[in-house]
Amino acid sequence: MAAALAPVPTPQARTSDLAPRADGQVPLLISDKRTDIPRYDRDEWNHWTDDDGDCQNARHEVLIAESLSAVEFRSSADCLVDSGQWLAPFTGTAVTDAGSLDVDHMVPLANAHISGGWAWSNEQKRLYANDLQYPGHLIAVTASANRSKGARGPEEWRPPDKRYWCAYATDWVVIKITWQLTATASEWSALQEMLGSCETLPFEIVAVETLPALAPTATPVSPPAAGPLPYDPNGPDRDCGDFPDWRTAQDFYVTAGAPANDPHRLDGDSDGVACESLSGAP
Repeated sequence: MAAALAPVPTPQARTSDLAPRADGQVPLLISDKRTDIPRYDRDEWNHWTDDDGDCQNARHEVLIAESLSAVEFRSSADCLVDSGQWLAPFTGTAVTDAGSLDVDHMVPLANAHISGGWAWSNEQKRLYANDLQYPGHLIAVTASANRSKGARGPEEWRPPDKRYWCAYATDWVVIKITWQLTATASEWSALQEMLGSCETLPFEIVAVETLPALAPTATPVSPPAAGPLPYDPNGPDRDCGDFPDWRTAQDFYVTAGAPANDPHRLDGDSDGVACESLSGAP
């Protein structure tokens, strides 16, 4: 199908919920990338939920909201969008088949993770992954554009349709500020260049350097209690069910070399505490 020009939202419409400081500026936190944070796990970001219980999950809510005409559903249940009329951002492509579209997180989940989201609860991650309040948070784009973008930020990827650069950069900044996520210096440099394509901005975005939040550390625990252990830490493999209580398991775990070494795999979440299901665990 021939390409068409997609409507591009104005930055004024996208930034109406942000509250500038008294000086009229909106701060974007700048911090270096972290290397000491937990590994990104997409399963922790429960996405495409149906929070209002109408059988249309977040993906299909976006498809309905962004279609330029009434959508058709796959069945009379009106749960799954089958077709409509979209002018996909990033590429300006006209699309009628919902299956040709991906619903993209403007700031990808993996980017949110390394920008501070690693410290969120699973509920916060779920709310972020399904946010329908801000219109630029989730957008329907061509599958090829979404895969091209992947988890990359603006310092590594930009929409092929340069007319969308202003909206893309504005949305990216608004989401990072709203969710108190950080940006790197190179990310901010790329955003500034794209924001330069905006005719006007409702207020000034200013970069504020900040120290990164502390990464999770092992929970402090007392050293092993004096006295013999029920098993040899260097002997056969043991599991949590072998121990009568948490204190005994923790003593065994530490004596075996934890937290640097956990040969018996008693610390499943690597937080420095063994067998947290046992009685007496902190």
